[in-house]
Amino acid sequence: MTAAAPVRTYIRNPAVAATEIDAETFLVEPDEGEVFYLDEISSALWRFLTEARSENEIVETFCAAFPDTDSEKISADIRAALDDMSARALVVIRG
Repeated sequence: MTAAAPVRTYIRNPAVAATEIDAETFLVEPDEGEVFYLDEISSALWRFLTEARSENEIVETFCAAFPDTDSEKISADIRAALDDMSARALVVIRG
């Protein structure tokens, strides 16, 4: 019997500085000092990732928060945001 693969989780990169101005979020990547503007979905995702969460948990939470939005669209938006934030080292992947 093979062991199940560990669940991949995402959490904020603690080295990234965040600033919120009104409803907008800006992140500063520590190595290059590059500034990133987060859209509404990415801002909500950033606020949610104060602790490690799986993609399924994130999608389920966002679907519950936005019941009138198609769950497949939410899932695709979350996947795109996680991919982008991971590629820029704004979030850390565990597992």
